[in-house]
Amino acid sequence: MNSWLKNAVFYEIYPTSYKDSNSDGIGDLKGITSKLEYVSDMGFNAIWLNPFYKSPFKDGGYDVSDFFAVNPIFGTMEDFKELLNKAHELGVRIIVDLVAGHVSEQNEMFQMSARSERNEYSDMFIWNNSVWDLEQPYRLISGRYDRNGCYMVNFFSTQPALNFGFNEITHPKWQMSYKDERTFKARNFLKEVMKFWLSMGVDGFRVDMADSLVKNDHQKLATMEIWEEIIKDVKSEYPEMVLVSEWCNPDQALKCGFDCDFVLDHWDNFCHYLGRATESTIGPSVLNGARQDAFKSDLYNRIEAAKRNNGLLGIITGNHDCPRIATHLDDTKLRLFYMIHFTLPGVPFVYYGDEIGMKHIDLPSKHGGYQRTGERTPMKWDNSKNKGFSSYDGELYLPLDGDDNNVLDQINDPNSLLNYIKKLIKIRKENNQFTSSEFYMYHIDDYVISYQRENIKIVINLSQNGVKLDNLNQIIMVSNNKDLEDNVLLPNTGIIYY
Repeated sequence: MNSWLKNAVFYEIYPTSYKDSNSDGIGDLKGITSKLEYVSDMGFNAIWLNPFYKSPFKDGGYDVSDFFAVNPIFGTMEDFKELLNKAHELGVRIIVDLVAGHVSEQNEMFQMSARSERNEYSDMFIWNNSVWDLEQPYRLISGRYDRNGCYMVNFFSTQPALNFGFNEITHPKWQMSYKDERTFKARNFLKEVMKFWLSMGVDGFRVDMADSLVKNDHQKLATMEIWEEIIKDVKSEYPEMVLVSEWCNPDQALKCGFDCDFVLDHWDNFCHYLGRATESTIGPSVLNGARQDAFKSDLYNRIEAAKRNNGLLGIITGNHDCPRIATHLDDTKLRLFYMIHFTLPGVPFVYYGDEIGMKHIDLPSKHGGYQRTGERTPMKWDNSKNKGFSSYDGELYLPLDGDDNNVLDQINDPNSLLNYIKKLIKIRKENNQFTSSEFYMYHIDDYVISYQRENIKIVINLSQNGVKLDNLNQIIMVSNNKDLEDNVLLPNTGIIYY
């Protein structure tokens, strides 16, 4: 596992919505650079930067047409280098998105593969043998190009899948084994992309849909084998590279060489935070009354899997694909959530705007966002025009979320959510107990979450009664600044103490 990762506190930035420096209504790289002091001052020492590559934006930039170029709407390669250099001067590392399983339909390699005559890219993507055949259950697109065949996509029709091969062959006329040398072109291309950006100075990658490489690979064994080979090769040149997987299975992702695996917003894991308390959902929705037994069981299983494989869990407040948490929890529950978020084992990730309580708004789809569009609205910096995001006189890329909350007001309010989160980050960084692998959970009550990190204990009281605390030596933090009475923790209150 990489030496700096366990001490990292990540901040995710969606470039189109963070800060507009040239008054065109769209965020850009220079805008991000101008706010790096804020990121550092909050206590974040690492950034996950969403795609800034050249793209037609049919899926918010996750459809890449040129993996080696900056999208002009965000700036230039010099702007990116400036962003990297300033971040590193401030002690902030940057990992960038690696879209590993597919490209944009406008990608030159795919356009070459779509030609009727064979060429060096004909086998770079997955094509069947006839435009009239739509074999099930594959996502096949027909009739778009002159090549007599349908191409497979990872999800959207605009995202043709790179050909890493198949583990189980069901249609031998057109499916290739992942061991077929013709499929090695895709994995070698990934290595080339990774080494290009690492040579620029990036500190690693968050890998989009990391488990999607090999098709008909139900146990992901072939995909794991390919990642193991890719990671070994790239890390031989860049040993400090960090890899964070969008996989949500630490026993698979960490075993093949990823350093950190996201706990995604899936209904059946502890990080499911939608706040809708049903019999099937678990996770920080326990704050609204969902099942704590399942929460604890899944948490323990993932922690143990991370320890077995010498890796870490990536624990998110949300991201560009997930509903914003402040939409579903009131201020009290939100602060309890963050107390949990920064004290669990793993690497915490905070989505831009979550630190000021930005909320989802219902918007029509923009650039393939669909319902996710409402999570990607502009960051709000102050009370000036467009909340400080942009001085543009026209229509912004996306509208503001409508609430008055903004960074400047919250910086000046010692009791704000922003300053509460800043304090939690400081506590985490000052106490290396939170980066250890030691974790023990206590059962006090079905509505009390209680766990220990070495000699630090965290208790979250969701019950209607006070909870008596034993062995209370020194209080580090109480979630809503309420005094204890005879060492009793009040309802809907959390505490961190020695």
